[in-house]
Amino acid sequence: MSWLEKLFNLSPESIHDGQLTFTGLVPARILILALPLLFAAIWFAYRTVSQRTTTKAWRTILALRLALIAVLLFLLAGPTMRVMRSRSEVFTAVLIDTSRSMATPDVEAGSAAPIARIDAAKQVLLGSGTNEGLVKALSKNGKVLVYGFDENVRRITSNEQLKADGLFTDIFRGVRDMETELRGMPLAAVVLISDGGRNMGGTTADAAQVLAARGVPLYTVGVGNPNPPNDYEVVSVVAPKRVRRDSEIEVQITVRHAGYKDPFDMTISRGQTVMATRKVVPSADTDLEQIKMVFTPDLEGKATYTVSIPPGKDEKNTTNNKRDFDVEIRDDRLPVLYVEGSPRLEYRFLRRALYNDPDFRLVGLLRIGDKRFYVQGANDSEAFLSKGFPTTPEQLNAFQAIILGDIETGYFSPDQLKMLRDFVSTRGGGLIMLGGVNSFGLGNYANTPVADMLPMQITAKDGAYSDEQYKAKVMQGIVAHPVMQLSLDREANRVLWSQAPPLVGLTPVAGIKPGAMSLLTHEPDNKPVLAVQNFGEGRVAAFTSGGSWYWRVSVPSTVEFYEKFWRQLVRWLAVGAKEQLTAETDSDVYAPTKPVILRATALAKDLHPIDDANVIATVTDPLGNHEDVTMDWILSEEGVYQAPYVPQDEGDYRVSVRVEGADVKPVEVDFRVSEPMVESANVGLKEDALKDMAKIAHGRYYSFNEANQLPDEIAKSVAAEKMSGIKPEDKELGDSPALFILVFGLMIAEWIVRRRSNLS
Repeated sequence: MSWLEKLFNLSPESIHDGQLTFTGLVPARILILALPLLFAAIWFAYRTVSQRTTTKAWRTILALRLALIAVLLFLLAGPTMRVMRSRSEVFTAVLIDTSRSMATPDVEAGSAAPIARIDAAKQVLLGSGTNEGLVKALSKNGKVLVYGFDENVRRITSNEQLKADGLFTDIFRGVRDMETELRGMPLAAVVLISDGGRNMGGTTADAAQVLAARGVPLYTVGVGNPNPPNDYEVVSVVAPKRVRRDSEIEVQITVRHAGYKDPFDMTISRGQTVMATRKVVPSADTDLEQIKMVFTPDLEGKATYTVSIPPGKDEKNTTNNKRDFDVEIRDDRLPVLYVEGSPRLEYRFLRRALYNDPDFRLVGLLRIGDKRFYVQGANDSEAFLSKGFPTTPEQLNAFQAIILGDIETGYFSPDQLKMLRDFVSTRGGGLIMLGGVNSFGLGNYANTPVADMLPMQITAKDGAYSDEQYKAKVMQGIVAHPVMQLSLDREANRVLWSQAPPLVGLTPVAGIKPGAMSLLTHEPDNKPVLAVQNFGEGRVAAFTSGGSWYWRVSVPSTVEFYEKFWRQLVRWLAVGAKEQLTAETDSDVYAPTKPVILRATALAKDLHPIDDANVIATVTDPLGNHEDVTMDWILSEEGVYQAPYVPQDEGDYRVSVRVEGADVKPVEVDFRVSEPMVESANVGLKEDALKDMAKIAHGRYYSFNEANQLPDEIAKSVAAEKMSGIKPEDKELGDSPALFILVFGLMIAEWIVRRRSNLS
């Protein structure tokens, strides 16, 4: 430190670049104006001194006193040395996309083969060959902070952290969380290195607006090929693991059609046997499609089925055009109660159609006299049927579907009629009423709880039952309804119904209720024959003919038109029937380590909720390990229990749920853990999105090959940020040693002159 710096307590920068200013309470210009007056006053006060000493001494004393007054006025003005200082440290943030799409090897970097996008991002960041990279170049003018983002955001402190393993991409969160962390810090610019894809969170435009609102420019660097090679891929298949025999399976399929815009076929097959085919029309805005296909398994036990797409034109990789899934056919039998008022042909043929099918457990309740009943197919727990129709909800809820034949409303008590309504609306069971001389309005069902459920309007004045023979016509557009689907082939199904034998018998009704769906009508006058509707939790059908048996006797025994129709109708009716214990998960497929929400509903035999029970879920992982998970009762929902479970390994999981200490059959539910496929969808470089982001945030877009120009551009932003942070730094001179020495020296000098002149 020089003597000048010590005397004025100033740094070399302040001495060299500083500017003298005054910050005292009294403005300097007023003190300057007052200075001549003070000088005049001092001269006047010291004029008598000239008579007592020599002229030289008098002038010296006067000069010293005037100098002292001038110095004191200088101190009173508040002398300050002001230096304009810029920000010494400015930050540049670099955001690097680390989602799985960045592992795509499609960046031409001068090597023999294309490199992965994440490797291209590393080259931009760290450099290669003669390119020193962003970090080194930008560190010359400020501090560089590197962040990695996918579905989360984190600081990158080592190169090993730059891995393309994120399951999702949330650009908005990446920008927002970075900006929040650096809020209040001098941020010169943000660099985003990405392929521009996003599949969760806010839009890319929203992300850019975050920086635009702060006035920070965004420079985007695109890595990847905007035109990936043509490719079909069956990304995922979700289907029930276990189903009841002859039940339809709904399969949810995710397919990718990169580069293909024309419709293509998708097939479900078992070996060489084609089970279902569908033509898929690609969407214009995405190459990922969610497709639903339906088929009926043709093999008992466990079988493997394949979803496949034929190879496309110029498609090089066809190994991902198919995906297998397994289905196990359960040997559960659907319990059905058929109540008939007389031993007519309809009862005989319909009972045989369902009884001979191993998928159904048909219990017949046939009235043969006053309070006399013939019970067929009941087990020991259903001995109560010998006295007639069930009298308690627990008895009725043992079944999932009820068929009411030619039996009048007087057979049932008011409580039993209400119980039938609750069976459908609350239990979710199915109900069908058949035509006859004692059914519908003819059986006095008008204005009863059963009439409320029927999809047809009935009155006490409906006409008499007719034994006529007629053709049943399928309503337009209805041939694809599950009840009417006798063949998986749409055209074959239409032909089957067009060639269907005639029906015999028709019960007149007033019409179809609003909201109900008419499936079959009387030809040619369109009187209702078959209609269906949902009612509460269940389903209801009305079939006004009492002679569907004529379908059976009109065709050879090898033709199962009649049997297929009734089996499908009853299955459709019973689809919503509640079980005592049900279990479900909040999804069918999960990513590894993502929580699975296990949920169960426990009901007593009367289907009332069981609260505060000990419900246990046993989870079996893909390696065969078992883990018991206690499920907690959700206080806000009666009978509902829930528990989280975090799977670690990929594969199929099975959950068995039981209620300890209760007479409730355990139930099972399955889920699968696999990598989410969203990062494989629409993987081309989104240059337009990245360009729009840069434009919104007043930056610029760079391709991978242009990224070496980025440091020069950012250097301008760094310089601008430094200048925008310029602020004055003041150093008061009033307490400096130099001024103290000057004041003291003037006073001592005047005293010495006075002493020598004998004036003291």
